[in-house]
Amino acid sequence: MITKEQVTKLVEDATKDTDVYLVDLKIASDNRITVYLDNSTRITIDECSKVNKFIDEHLDRDIEDFELTVSSPGLDEPLKHIKQFHKRMGCQLGVVLKDGKKEVGKLVGVNENGIVLEQKSKEQVGTKKSRQTVIHNNELMFDQIKEAKLVLTF
Repeated sequence: MITKEQVTKLVEDATKDTDVYLVDLKIASDNRITVYLDNSTRITIDECSKVNKFIDEHLDRDIEDFELTVSSPGLDEPLKHIKQFHKRMGCQLGVVLKDGKKEVGKLVGVNENGIVLEQKSKEQVGTKKSRQTVIHNNELMFDQIKEAKLVLTF
């Protein structure tokens, strides 16, 4: 069986000295290999095609047949790599925490430990009866996050 380690190494070799990085890799029991790539700007079809060709040339179909798909993660796919968070600065994220709590806010900070979401809420401030918009920065550690996705607005 083709292993994740084999394919990961091939992706690393194919993307060496480029801005392209591996986001996710799935290998099904029937050898359907799915590779998700990204970069700091916008991954192109040509970049995915080059990696696809490289992997295809370095795995032997005579030994073990496989199906290979190399693409960018879709907009509805969870963010998995810290570089993806950096790329999405200023975007709205929906975050599900491991405890089940859901957070939504604008991504305003990323570091090696986690992210910062800017969240707005209507609150009564002081003795005034009217409610005002208050902005809070909510720090979330990566080890608290189960899933983070872009919130698409039309």
